[in-house]
Amino acid sequence: MKKSFLFILLCCGLTSYGQKLSPWLAQQVKTVAASRSTAVSCHRNLETIDVLVKFTVDADPAAILEAYGAACLNTIGRVHIVRLPLSRVEALSIDDRVVRVEAERATHPLLDRVPGQIGADKASAASDPELPQAFTGKDVVVGIVDGGFDYLHPFFRDGKGKTRISWAADYLTDKKYIGTAAVTAAQHSSDASTLLHGTHVAGIAAGSLVNDINDVFYRGIATEAEIAEAAVDTEIHAEGTGLSSASSLRAFADIFSFADEQQKPCVINYSMGDAMSFSNNRQLENEAIGTLLEKPGHILVVAAGNAGGTLRLAHKTADMPKAGTGVCFNTEEQFGAYLGIELKLLPTQTVTLRHTNSAYTTTNSEVTITAEELAGMTRLTLGKKSLIVVNRGHTAEGFLVVYITSGNATFTDNERVLVSVGGEGEAWIYADPFCACLENVEQVENHAICTEGYSMTWPAQLDEAIAVGNMAHRLKIMTAADKYARRDSTDLTPYESTKGPGYIARSSSQGPTLGGVMKPDVCAPGVNVVSALNNFINEDTEMEYAGWLISHMDTEYEEGYGYSMTLAQTGTSMSAPAVAGTIALWLQADPTLTVAQIKDIIANSSRQPDATLSYPNNVYGQGEIDAYRGLLYMLGLTGIHDISQHQPAGVRFSVDGKTLTVNGDMKSVAGDLKSPVVKVYSTDGKIVYTGSLEGNTVSLHNLPSGIYAVQLNTGDRKTTGSTLIRL
Repeated sequence: MKKSFLFILLCCGLTSYGQKLSPWLAQQVKTVAASRSTAVSCHRNLETIDVLVKFTVDADPAAILEAYGAACLNTIGRVHIVRLPLSRVEALSIDDRVVRVEAERATHPLLDRVPGQIGADKASAASDPELPQAFTGKDVVVGIVDGGFDYLHPFFRDGKGKTRISWAADYLTDKKYIGTAAVTAAQHSSDASTLLHGTHVAGIAAGSLVNDINDVFYRGIATEAEIAEAAVDTEIHAEGTGLSSASSLRAFADIFSFADEQQKPCVINYSMGDAMSFSNNRQLENEAIGTLLEKPGHILVVAAGNAGGTLRLAHKTADMPKAGTGVCFNTEEQFGAYLGIELKLLPTQTVTLRHTNSAYTTTNSEVTITAEELAGMTRLTLGKKSLIVVNRGHTAEGFLVVYITSGNATFTDNERVLVSVGGEGEAWIYADPFCACLENVEQVENHAICTEGYSMTWPAQLDEAIAVGNMAHRLKIMTAADKYARRDSTDLTPYESTKGPGYIARSSSQGPTLGGVMKPDVCAPGVNVVSALNNFINEDTEMEYAGWLISHMDTEYEEGYGYSMTLAQTGTSMSAPAVAGTIALWLQADPTLTVAQIKDIIANSSRQPDATLSYPNNVYGQGEIDAYRGLLYMLGLTGIHDISQHQPAGVRFSVDGKTLTVNGDMKSVAGDLKSPVVKVYSTDGKIVYTGSLEGNTVSLHNLPSGIYAVQLNTGDRKTTGSTLIRL
């Protein structure tokens, strides 16, 4: 992501029009009305905005919306997604028949925050064994809500060259493409010239099996799933000219509706997020997401975020007369040069901001103000820095919630801001995970009170969402020797290694949530993951990623489209689609799975990487997802002692009709085992075939069609294991 639009995301607003109107939306109404002449151009008329509205039980929504010149775009339970003129938002919010009008800043892609996103050598995209061919995501819809989609990439084509993307929506232009012919004709989303995130994510979740010019194979997880892609606006402009958070909610509802029409289960991947908050200004969004996910076969997977184990929360206890924390700036980090803190404090307390050096020994400027006065401001001057102040309302306990950001103004590595809260009672200081983090200041009394964790994002914090952390398996990789390569090799170990390969990545966000909920739910590989590169990216953006590109892919389906490319990227944006694709396999096995059942499978089948921890925890959740063990658990096969809980390394199983072929080096090392033994189990646990593997084929023509577990015993740990087959 470019820093040029970073802090435009952070320009939130005031509670100007009463508690029924969310603060960010109130600010958009006020700001755009005052500065239309200088507003940045957008894909849609700047006079309108998409919002969420909830009416009283006895109201007539259609009549009310007509009176305010509004159009209903979708309805989720009692939450209506509405488009209306900006000039009518205030009037709608004070209508007695309206419970709440809400929109928040839109989320943005959760790529890695470190500067080490590089290319990869010619290696498989996955660090785990191949997933069982019995489950490929067939008859399941995998939805990707993101930006920068290439609809024509070979990663999304079947064996006949036809795209597997059967539905696409572009919420920047309000266009939908239904059916593969319409999607192919569209070629790409309208933001494809500057964004590549969505294409890469979709390739991980559901990319087809493809090979490059060197016959190196790449694949996603759910290789036969039906794909639905929704492009939402990820660049929110300072003057409020971007789409609101309602765009993503529309996308969720539309994709689930599309899947329902086809009577197929659906898992949506959302590798995007926003900061948590002490105030609940996403009430209607949370309610609507909960409603969508109540239905069996509706699953939402969300990236946890990339703020890692940084310090994000400082808590002043009631017995401290004055306490606080330092804000540490680090320009090497993507958001480390910007101030963004949220304060939860009592109206009578005072706030002091001191602009100082990195040692906290100087005072460049200082300001002290009461919390109540701060909540009534829109700007606060700290020396030469003009800070933006956002009143985010009150909590149920009577605390004020105020957000302070530096906007587009940056800080250097040698600068710090010391934040102090004085007065009776508790108070909290929370650093937005998309901004500079906090640090303990030992030399100032009661200013070393930061707590680890609390770096999760929204909506990963929701109970209904499957929040995904990032595992580091491939720390050091080689880039391709193409003409754009800027380096020969890059080692991510200093940036992403915690305990070496196979452990949590340093940048992976950690729980709990501000409400104390344990998160993430599960982890998956997310460091240097190879996937598709959007071929419609413009030259300037492509050059930014040139050092990380892998190779051109030559396919049989060029059709004048030319070469396609792959690249490796890092972040929870990459680990989340690995989980989404895995869940698609599980939904193929049982299309009626609920969120609770998915979490149960995760809890009973995930690998627990760090034996020094108890599980679940706020670092790994339940551990690292295991697609194969999850399927065995679902099918009730984990209780059969003779069936291995893993697939054998170096052995590949394939089925042609009802002939099973086993390929691999299976020379026995056990003296009493003359040849490998194959056992086949039905899903009710009964042995339906047993025999020696003579040659490399087994005839199963006497078995009825269905799913079976195959156990291969060779006497060698490397080639002994099980797999699932479909006859």
